[in-house]
Amino acid sequence: MTQSRLKYLLLFQFIFIGYAGYAQYSQFEKKDSVAAKYPYKFPLLGSKAFEKGFNIPYSAGGMLNYFTAKQDVVIPEIAIGFNNSEMLDLTELLEFGTVNAHATSVNVRPDLWVLPFFNVYGIFGKAWAQTEVELTYPVTLKAVANLEGTSLGFGVTGAGGLGKYFFVVDGNWIWTMMSNFEAPVRSYTFSGRLGRAFRVGKNPESNIAPWIGGMRIKMGGVTEGSILMGDLIPQETWQRRDEIVNNYWNWYDNEATLPQKLIADKVLTPIVDRLEAADGSGSIKYRIRKEPKQKWNMIIGGQYQLNKHHQFRAEGGIIGNRKSLLLSYNYRFGF
Repeated sequence: MTQSRLKYLLLFQFIFIGYAGYAQYSQFEKKDSVAAKYPYKFPLLGSKAFEKGFNIPYSAGGMLNYFTAKQDVVIPEIAIGFNNSEMLDLTELLEFGTVNAHATSVNVRPDLWVLPFFNVYGIFGKAWAQTEVELTYPVTLKAVANLEGTSLGFGVTGAGGLGKYFFVVDGNWIWTMMSNFEAPVRSYTFSGRLGRAFRVGKNPESNIAPWIGGMRIKMGGVTEGSILMGDLIPQETWQRRDEIVNNYWNWYDNEATLPQKLIADKVLTPIVDRLEAADGSGSIKYRIRKEPKQKWNMIIGGQYQLNKHHQFRAEGGIIGNRKSLLLSYNYRFGF
């Protein structure tokens, strides 16, 4: 046997061992498969692993996911217009306190193990989002935007490991079309997990696998759209409108520079006038670039596999600014 062929076979065996560790979390002895043949087309090269005695999971599946997360965000750029006025850059004028976003989604994720160590999947779902914005200058007020939309995306997963220990690296790209947005919101998620599987009872197909890892989320591009003032301003802000209006005119008369007044007269003053009149019919146009305050957070989770068809998963983001919860059910079948 040549040296290059030997290296190839060693790599080949390591990949298959890693696949068994991640996707099935268990192996069976070679004697169990002596008289059997692998009956499916996918994953490619799966028959080779099966012949070597590794327990190949069903290659195709569908996952139903519920995901919710809350995190603080920062706004490095913002432009605002009111009704038919042009949007003006207010980045240097406005100052923000706490800005947080709460997102919830329900989605389905069909997937296929193309190779024993490489999985591809699609994402189709419904999303709901609430963003709370605390403005601290030139006045103090709170705004809340409630949005909903649909999500489309795709992702890839790579896996490996040895025996009962496994690692998983995952990345996905999602486009979400939210109400009041002129273009889809793009997001990219990267995550890595390290875990170990434990057999449950005497059933070789049943196990539980806890893991620990990290997740990074990046939101791309600028969101642009419009929203009615009445839908943006919560009741507590309307109840404080006299205080807010007085503080605004105090700033305008005593602190604002001439350039600030020119901008304020086109955008802020009309909004304050509507607030004073308790009139929420005006339309606020916006162009915002927002980013997660902290891109990385720590995650812990686990999966209970009843058998090769049914898996149940739970995962939480517990350390870091982002707090999240994922619950999912996965059904798998041969293809």
